[in-house]
Amino acid sequence: MAYSVLARKWRPSTFDEVIGQEAVIQTLKNSIEEGRIHHSLIFSGLRGTGKTSTARIYAKALNCKNGPTVSPCLECDACKDIAEGRDIDVMEIDAASNKGVDDIRNLKEIVQYPPVRDRYRVFIIDEVHMLSTHAFNALLKTIEEPPDYVVFILATTEPHKIPATIRSRCQIFEFKKIPPVKIVEHLKSICEKEKIEIEDNALKLIVDASEGSMRDAQSLLDQIISFTGGKIKEEDVSVVLGVPDSTVFFEIFKAILDSNGSKIVEILDKLEERNTDFVKFVLRLGEFFNSLLHAVVSKDNDFLPDYLKEKRFSVEDIIRYLNVILQNERFVREAFNPRIAVELLLFKMVFASKVIPISELLSKKKLNENKSSVFKNSEDGYSERIFKRNSELIDFIKSSFQNYTAFNSILKKAEVDVEGNMVYVTLDPVPSSVKESIEKKVLKSIEGNLYIRFKKRFRCMLNIPEISPRKSVNGIEKHPLVKKIVEEFDGRIERIEK
Repeated sequence: MAYSVLARKWRPSTFDEVIGQEAVIQTLKNSIEEGRIHHSLIFSGLRGTGKTSTARIYAKALNCKNGPTVSPCLECDACKDIAEGRDIDVMEIDAASNKGVDDIRNLKEIVQYPPVRDRYRVFIIDEVHMLSTHAFNALLKTIEEPPDYVVFILATTEPHKIPATIRSRCQIFEFKKIPPVKIVEHLKSICEKEKIEIEDNALKLIVDASEGSMRDAQSLLDQIISFTGGKIKEEDVSVVLGVPDSTVFFEIFKAILDSNGSKIVEILDKLEERNTDFVKFVLRLGEFFNSLLHAVVSKDNDFLPDYLKEKRFSVEDIIRYLNVILQNERFVREAFNPRIAVELLLFKMVFASKVIPISELLSKKKLNENKSSVFKNSEDGYSERIFKRNSELIDFIKSSFQNYTAFNSILKKAEVDVEGNMVYVTLDPVPSSVKESIEKKVLKSIEGNLYIRFKKRFRCMLNIPEISPRKSVNGIEKHPLVKKIVEEFDGRIERIEK
């Protein structure tokens, strides 16, 4: 016996077997039970959502020996012939290959004759939007006033391309994307009946790739069964579809929390070797962080693997990550190299994790906690010695500034910071000639004095922030929160950007 692909083998044969289109099915059932059979219907929606299958079921419901009925028997000649596509009174026409005016004229000739055996002549025109303008014009009169025994079902994925004159004469049924949970349930049922073992995460990958199309999901499952031979794991689906499995996203999340840029690059290199579609990768990355947000809000401790449960992060952190993804998803889609765009996106997420809330800055809580921890947690006194040494260095440098009377007015406002063997001197803006003089006459001299005093080489660097002309953006500098920050930190507004 010839092999039948899953999409055909498990095609719905009754209204109750159609998945995810409850509103459409209920309306069609009601019209049959009440005897309100409309002569022209439009079934519109995404590919693989059940348009043609529902059209065939509707044809069986109208022509079953027990009909019109919402529960065709599937045993009479009409039901069997329609299911097998050989009923002479139910014609399926592919508008993509029969889109000319002559094809429609031939159809108009057939319409004139009553059904040979069945109760209704049913014409199912698939991809009807492909018909030419002249063909639509030829179809218009027939659609408007067909014989009582004729029913037209126009199936399309692009209803906006059907002329308004045609749409206004039809009842329009919109087939929506099938919810992922329903696709998962149906694929599980198929696997059980086909005696296929499949992991839940593998099913999720297939459903994500199907984008709400049941037929696509069944076709992908068919392909993966051929690849694996009957026992399907998540990594198998990942290889076939070119999409990362869930463990990759947990690894990326850990790398972001650890600010581990090299790990991110390593993960992306491996994904690129497996020909990963980075546009789809970003979509799944967004879904991962959305699921993570739900898990954190609902306190679902089972969502994260053990090695991530000890990591510290907040709901605000996850929201920031999601914002970065949403703001850059289009950038990835349109990038000349999506891999580079994804890398940039992930590094933005790393830096997003370093953002400190304004409330925390205003309270200076974080600053005070860090200072106290330096002394409380340093049993050997090392951190305390570093702090004292740096304080001594800074006091020595500031006192040295007094020796340079030519620059006294400039240097008395200087800020000095020490990191390791680097000394950073921050000044207010000065002319370039004055900056060069301070570097040559002041900083070089201080470097020598530091070596004499502390027996260690230090490098002094001058830091002068650039200031652009201030612009007022909706009076933001007068906002109470901005004014409070400036006062609290004894700061100033250097520039305002829109």
